[in-house]
Parts: sequence; structure tokens; C-alpha cells
Amino acid sequence: MSNLANVQRRLGVPASSHWDAMTTGALRAFQSGSHGVFPMQPTGHVDPPTLANLGYYDPLDEMTPASQAYLSGTGEKPGTFWRDLAATTNQVPQWAWLTLGAGMIGLGWWGWHQSAKKKG
Repeated sequence: MSNLANVQRRLGVPASSHWDAMTTGALRAFQSGSHGVFPMQPTGHVDPPTLANLGYYDPLDEMTPASQAYLSGTGEKPGTFWRDLAATTNQVPQWAWLTLGAGMIGLGWWGWHQSAKKKG
């Protein structure tokens, strides 16, 4: 069964696996109603909030256990250090990290070379 047929089945229309006017109408009607917990706009297009409200997937599946526990009210608010560090380091291009690493290796070698000259 195709993904579109699954969506059609969940909307209660015949699962033809073809996008048709009946599917668009059923989708707009679903999006206009108060279904699920995620707000939807009645666009007639399948978007992540619509898929989540249809039960197609659970957004909590993509979260860490600590975040899931916090959102369910059974855990503490997770720290943001590693998330913030990743967001910060992703702003710097890879070539810049490579250049910095090569420079540090070169600086380390130069320091080792200078101390070896003093000893010998």
C-alpha cells in the first residue's frame, strides 16, 4: 500500500493511490476541523502537522528520551549545552575547522621542534 493510499484510508476515502478531488476535499475538511493537537491550515496539502494529527507518525519518536520525559511531565527540563554547541559549530564552514585543525597541528609541531632544538 502506498503512502497516499494510507493517508486516504485514514481520511476515510477510497484508497486509490491517486490524488483526486475527493482526497483533496476530505483533507481540507479534516484540516478545517479540530483534530489532533497540532494546528493545521486548510490548504488541502499534506504537511507535517496534518500527518501527525492523522496518526501517521509521532513527533516524539524523533526526540531524545530526556525531551520526551520533560514533555510528558515526568522529567526535568533537558540541558541545552550540546544542542547549542552543535548549532554554533554548524555555523562555521568545514574548511575553516580543517584550517584551524591544521594550524593547531602545525603550531604543536613547531613547539615540539623548538623544545627539541633547546635540548639537543
